Amino acid sequence: MAYNTWSWSQIRQDLRESYESKIFWDDDEALVAWNEAMYVWNWLTAYWMTRATQLTVANQRLYVLPASLTYRTRMTFNEQPLTSTSREDLNNTRYQWRQDTTTTGAPVPTRPMMWAPIDLYLFYLWPADAAGGGTITVDGVAATPVLVEDGDTVDLGDELFTILLGYALHALCFKKGGPWFQATMPLFQAFHSEAAEVNGQ
Repeated sequence: MAYNTWSWSQIRQDLRESYESKIFWDDDEALVAWNEAMYVWNWLTAYWMTRATQLTVANQRLYVLPASLTYRTRMTFNEQPLTSTSREDLNNTRYQWRQDTTTTGAPVPTRPMMWAPIDLYLFYLWPADAAGGGTITVDGVAATPVLVEDGDTVDLGDELFTILLGYALHALCFKKGGPWFQATMPLFQAFHSEAAEVNGQ
């Protein structure tokens, strides 16, 4: 698949050219529809991925992820995988887990083994790294790019660009409703079909 860098001015023009009748939306509405298409695509497929790293602090168990991540998919400590758990499971299996560090002694491991998400940005590390200075690496879904100005750009494959363009056209036709909305329904269905295929991979 060929990739290109698309500016908002190019995308806006392609939206106009892909609609065969008189345009009934303004530029602000087109921008909202395009950004929505990218947002929904990222939400369904985790398309924009990123990696964040941070160092552990001695004996600290609660950490905050950077805001550039909207969803975590994998986490490691010093390149060793961490197992996802929950605060409730930790409470039920080891009631004093909040006091555990890597120097507590058996049966507590000598390196962090689990992470328990609290919300999108907060998580617990168990056991806490007693020494500090270890590296937590988080792979996850990046915040969806948002285009605002004419010169703002996004890198997309040609096929995906066409799929997103179809979604944006369908969203714009929601304003008119009736036959216009029905006429673009195949574009909306193609969007979801492609998202399901990408998600399945």
